Amino acid sequence: MFANKPWTSRLSLIVLAFVALALAGCRTSQPPEVKTNPAVQTNNQPDARAVAEKPSLAGRIENVSMYPVPNRSEDLAVSVVVSITNAGAPSTAQGWSLEVSSSGHPTPTVVEAVHVNGIVEMPGTKGQTVDLGKEDLALKTARVPIGNGGAVKGILTFVLSKTSEKSLSNNNASVTVRFKDSRGTLYQTPKTVIGGKASKS
Repeated sequence: MFANKPWTSRLSLIVLAFVALALAGCRTSQPPEVKTNPAVQTNNQPDARAVAEKPSLAGRIENVSMYPVPNRSEDLAVSVVVSITNAGAPSTAQGWSLEVSSSGHPTPTVVEAVHVNGIVEMPGTKGQTVDLGKEDLALKTARVPIGNGGAVKGILTFVLSKTSEKSLSNNNASVTVRFKDSRGTLYQTPKTVIGGKASKS
């Protein structure tokens, strides 16, 4: 009976060895899998969330000239040299009007621009003539958009009925030119006092 003990011990050792090998076989020698984010794809299309750039126009009155309307001496023509700049998206300029404010009239007078043909003296100059048909700012800005960083200058003409230059000067009148961009946003120039220099509104 005791003579079989060494064989039993050897059998036990063999069984333990097989168990150890079986456990070792369950382990993997490969490193754990590492997940990475997929490659980022570049997209040249604009971000839909980005806000589209808008026009940013600005206008300034450079000179004002007033004279009686031919064959209508009771009415006053006002020719204005205006420069327009754009710091935003390309846009046309349109809807030109003149607002006249004076101490003699509590409510400002607003008139639309009129197209006039003919060669006249350049407002604010002596002896320098200009072709109103070619330098009409309303026509210039309606045909060709003003680009970013661009500028354009031209003449606008307005007619004030039953008004004289003297009455405007005596009532400290001032004029402002209004206009719109292609999106309908309203702009206006700084006020210019009749017979004076442009001032901020």
